[in-house]
Amino acid sequence: MNYYENALTFEGTPYLYGGIDKNGIDCSGLVNAATGQKSRVWSTSMGEPCGNWTWIPAPATSPEDFLSQVKQGDLFVWNGHCAFYAGDGKLFHSRRAGTKVGFTNDLKIYYLKEKGYPKVYRQI
Repeated sequence: MNYYENALTFEGTPYLYGGIDKNGIDCSGLVNAATGQKSRVWSTSMGEPCGNWTWIPAPATSPEDFLSQVKQGDLFVWNGHCAFYAGDGKLFHSRRAGTKVGFTNDLKIYYLKEKGYPKVYRQI
């Protein structure tokens, strides 16, 4: 089971706080659903994500340095948000009310700048 590929099946799903299916989903609900969970067993405040992940130390001195250490499909976890790394500096995630699950180009211009470098997890 490839978690990133599973997550991609939710593209276009509306954001819904606490949601975990195609009727509506939030960022941690997307991770739960992508890892095959039928109910919420993990959120960003709970530490290690559900599923077969390993923590990848990714110390960085710049956004470019950070991006050189991550791979498509890695899970980025910040305090209060998580997203899949889609490659080429893009994220795939469920962001906030009024948006739909999908790709964004705001990793460097918002997330790394405002939230800092995330914890990185890679599917094993």
